[in-house]
Amino acid sequence: MARPITTRRPSSRRIDGPAAPAMQMATPTTPWLRNAVLCVATGIAAMAAGQLLGHLAAGRTALIASVPIAVAVGAHGKRKQLRRQLADRLLQAMAPQLGLRTLDRRAVTPTRWGWGWPGIPTQIVARYAPGLDDRDPQWQSDVLTAVTRLMLERYEIDLIDHQRCRLRLRLAGPVAEELSAPAVQVRAERTISELIGPTATIDRTEFVDGELVLIEGRHQAGAKLAAPGYRARIERILSTMLPGRWRAHWDMENDGFRFELRPSFPSSIWLPVTVRPDADAVLETYDSLAIPYGVDEDGEAMVWRPAVDPNLMLVGSPGTGKTAAAHTILTQVTGYGWPVWVVDGKSIEFLGFQSWPNVQIVGTSIEQQVAIIHRAWEVMERRYELITSGQARESDFEPLLVFLDEWADFRANLMSWYAGVKVKGDPTKPLVLIEAGSLARKGRTSRVHLVFGTQRPDAEYFGGDMRDNFRMRVSMGRLSPQGAMMMWESPTIGTSIPRGCRGRATTINDDNRAVEIQTYRTPDPRKTLPGSDEARLLDQLRPTRVVHDRLLIVPPRGELDIDTSDIDEPTYSDYATAQWVRAADRPDLDPVESRMGEHVDGRTLASPMTVFGLTDSPAAPVGRRPQLRLVNAGAVDDRPAGVTASTEEDRTFDPFEGYGFPTSMAARSLSAGDLVLIDEDEMTWGVLDEDPTEDLEDEGYLALSWRSDDDDSGVLSVPTDSSFTVRRPTELQE
Repeated sequence: MARPITTRRPSSRRIDGPAAPAMQMATPTTPWLRNAVLCVATGIAAMAAGQLLGHLAAGRTALIASVPIAVAVGAHGKRKQLRRQLADRLLQAMAPQLGLRTLDRRAVTPTRWGWGWPGIPTQIVARYAPGLDDRDPQWQSDVLTAVTRLMLERYEIDLIDHQRCRLRLRLAGPVAEELSAPAVQVRAERTISELIGPTATIDRTEFVDGELVLIEGRHQAGAKLAAPGYRARIERILSTMLPGRWRAHWDMENDGFRFELRPSFPSSIWLPVTVRPDADAVLETYDSLAIPYGVDEDGEAMVWRPAVDPNLMLVGSPGTGKTAAAHTILTQVTGYGWPVWVVDGKSIEFLGFQSWPNVQIVGTSIEQQVAIIHRAWEVMERRYELITSGQARESDFEPLLVFLDEWADFRANLMSWYAGVKVKGDPTKPLVLIEAGSLARKGRTSRVHLVFGTQRPDAEYFGGDMRDNFRMRVSMGRLSPQGAMMMWESPTIGTSIPRGCRGRATTINDDNRAVEIQTYRTPDPRKTLPGSDEARLLDQLRPTRVVHDRLLIVPPRGELDIDTSDIDEPTYSDYATAQWVRAADRPDLDPVESRMGEHVDGRTLASPMTVFGLTDSPAAPVGRRPQLRLVNAGAVDDRPAGVTASTEEDRTFDPFEGYGFPTSMAARSLSAGDLVLIDEDEMTWGVLDEDPTEDLEDEGYLALSWRSDDDDSGVLSVPTDSSFTVRRPTELQE
């Protein structure tokens, strides 16, 4: 059965073989009782002699004085005996660590005894075998462990005389100070001492509203803590033993440590409204532009700098908040005056932004999407020609942002469509795939940038140089170990993200380290109700100036075949090079204008009876739906997000989505990313955030570090042959 991990004091070293000293030794007794009786007998004798010699008063005085003397002699003798016994036990406890082959009382000498009965030595001087490595922190830790376990007091090393092989320990501090500390602090210090070793000392603790939030200290166990896995294990065990989730910062050069209570992520964060520069200054602000898209657990904003990392990749399954993150990028970029082109792979995720200022075009059909990618490639190639001919420099180019959203859906639709428009002489695969790859590789110099969105990190998107072309990445929600390996080159990063926390993601910070973040939430204009908090936020995020006109793609017409007098259907080339016009010049093609008509009964239009033509009610023209207009109702409400209706944002998730059928597996066969039934009574499932590791506290046990969809976490210590109910992640690679 699994059981919670418990802390224990590290076991001391032992000397194996016949040279190991005996664990027991005879302690000579002190005749304290006999000496006390002799003192009283002497007083009685003095009393009798005084009566015989006629000095009765002197005899009585001697008898009275003999009683306290007898008590003092007896007490001193008894305390001396107890201290000798304690010294002998201390010698026996330290002998294995000191390398003693025989028990010699001169090897361990407790001195400077404190007050009390029988007292505590404030200093212990010990001699050790010359062959021991007295510079080994583990050896020093084992010596202190043996002393601490016996004396029930914390000692520290005061001096090591390497030449004379002498060790001097001193009492670290009075017991009263430790007992006066809050219980959680005492528990924390005891846990840290047991995990790191007795050399660990606490220098500072900090409380906020009665809650322990920080522990700082130092140690002498640098070699023991050199292994990153052991440091991570200490962090997880501390989170199990103390309230809340804890993180550790290690100063390996100076043997210091700091444990902090992890701040909790908010459930949802609105995109903050900031003051942006004038949209006409787009060229001047290009190099310094930083687009925030989320915050880490410390509240530090994570930003995308297009001038440094030209492309951004968003990966996430439905319901993780990927589309909201893409909307966050779009609303900010358009506010800086950038033109934006959108390839909407699902055709509906960016419909609400078709009328958004500086969004020039949103391609909802495969024909439009092919034309957008091709024209973006043409813009890039034209700019390269201008550089080559010397007619322009890179700093002259106005940046263009292209969204390639839901790439897997777009690619599947593309291949199916291409089979119908492909003519003799066309390549096997559509050229738009090559052009998209070229944009990712060469777009930076021409200032054509990509935001690439897909549901899963398939190998084809990360092969060759594609990984290098998307150095800025954000993985929304939980990854499988295979996906984590492709995204972050680690099978554990991002595999334990709680799926109950929408918008939680993994990204790279400025230190090039993968961190967990909460992405900003940006409303979808198409789903926003007038007068709501989302509508007021969108009103403030909306760019104040329209710098770039909206564009439309004119559907190509087939050519007349002179021989047959038939009109040939448009080819792939016709769609890719179709004419572009301003939306104001062709209102008949404008989807925004078409949605401004009369209200229609959407329920009737969407019913299967209408779709199959089996209803008598007249069907309104498809695409004629009311346009939701935003109302400027003042500043954004500063309360937490989620107070207004948004059924898609609050939808539930399948806890077993992405995992196979349950099976029974041994603990030693588990791996990172497995979904494990942690508690059968409560039916608590947790995903392993790393492979099982050997429990350093219990031989024959494994430590399982887990995290649940509710953001709970813990560590289990289980026998290696114990069995669990497990659901393994399904393969993400085709």
